[in-house]
Amino acid sequence: MSDKNRQKPRNTDSQETQYINFNQNIPDNQNNGDTIVFKPLKKADNTNSNQNYQRRNDYNYNNQNAYQRHNNTAPPPPPQDNDYAMYQRRNINEYNNPPQYNNPPQQQYYNNNPPQNFNQYNNQNVYRSPAPQSEYEETRSNPKPRKNKKKKKKRSAGCLGRIIRSLIIIFLVIFIIYSLISLVCIKQIDYVESAPITHYSNALSDSKVKNILIIGTDTRDSSEERGRSDSMILLSLNSRTNKMYLTSIMRDSYVDIDGYGWDKLTHAYSYGGAELLMNTIEKNFSIRIDDYIAINFNAFAAIVDAVNGIEVEISDDEAQEINTILQAEVNELMGDDINSDLLEKGGKLILNGKQALSYSRIRYVGNSDFERTQRQRDVMEKIIGKLKSFNPSSIGGILKSALPQLSTNMKTGELYILSLRLPFLFSYDLEQQRIPAEDTYYNTYTDDGGDALGIDFDANLDIIKDTIFGE
Repeated sequence: MSDKNRQKPRNTDSQETQYINFNQNIPDNQNNGDTIVFKPLKKADNTNSNQNYQRRNDYNYNNQNAYQRHNNTAPPPPPQDNDYAMYQRRNINEYNNPPQYNNPPQQQYYNNNPPQNFNQYNNQNVYRSPAPQSEYEETRSNPKPRKNKKKKKKRSAGCLGRIIRSLIIIFLVIFIIYSLISLVCIKQIDYVESAPITHYSNALSDSKVKNILIIGTDTRDSSEERGRSDSMILLSLNSRTNKMYLTSIMRDSYVDIDGYGWDKLTHAYSYGGAELLMNTIEKNFSIRIDDYIAINFNAFAAIVDAVNGIEVEISDDEAQEINTILQAEVNELMGDDINSDLLEKGGKLILNGKQALSYSRIRYVGNSDFERTQRQRDVMEKIIGKLKSFNPSSIGGILKSALPQLSTNMKTGELYILSLRLPFLFSYDLEQQRIPAEDTYYNTYTDDGGDALGIDFDANLDIIKDTIFGE
């Protein structure tokens, strides 16, 4: 019979029968020389011993780690009675989720004093050494908040950025509104296209100085002849010294007018308009002038009314002369009753447009035309002072009554740029003077025998250099 067909002997004992191991001593009388015969032992108890063995194995598996199982370390005896399941769950939870203590009791940790065996470590109340914690876990375990400087910086930077953006938006809105109002006002002014002005090489000029000639005409109706230049005030803006000058040029100055010879300066306007007047001033006084603004009687009165009048201290004689001029022509020119707006006496009074116009035209009180130019400069200074406070209610009156009566050779772009400078110009120091200055003129006569003022042009040129073009 082959080895494949040979049947293995069946074990007649039950599976619970335990046999002696191969190290058991065999008596010599049982050795027949060919086969070693193992003596069967007593069968194991099928009830109590098997249950205790299975219970012990389950306990060992749940309470010993891999290291203990591989080293065959004997587990501690299982708990008795019904506490076994609770004890098992507690040990498993503590092993998987060790407790965290902010301030653990003063007991020795495993790293400092390890237990003698792992049974003692697993089953005794010995605290484990806490594992290193990350910054996030430390923050969670420690309720005290940690200061984050970077977040504060980012938060403050974000607030500052929002404030800056809000200010920029507000500035743009104000700028747009201001620009629209300026352009609307500029469109109301009568633009007069003028011929190119011939400039003289010896005329004083400076990029930091802007000269605008303010021409007050005695024209009653702009549709009629241009009239004469009743007042000539040079408005000079010096951005180097932050000063604004009002320089009155006497209307009776005896000057050389191109094409007309020597005559009074006031006649130059009636001969050739604003262009010839600017050319005459530049030729005789060596001051370069490019632009002008002409104001007639109606425009002057409307501007004063738009700023709600000006406060002026006047004498009784000046008050009487104001009444005379009102009754003679101004009330009739404005379409009012002949006795309208008369003054009772002098004092510190608030003059309306018609009264301020009459006050500026007084010639027969005081030192004739010298005091007249002083009054004109004082009125202009009062008007500029009122414009600095910017009363929105005055815009309507200026747009409706004053600006349409003005004329200029400045284009829309030039006037717009000038309007952008107005908020800064109002902060300039305002000074005023008269040309010819004291001790720089003498009395003379015109060809037809009229009175005139002979002028020392060199002396007045030095004064202009020190004031208008000063540094």
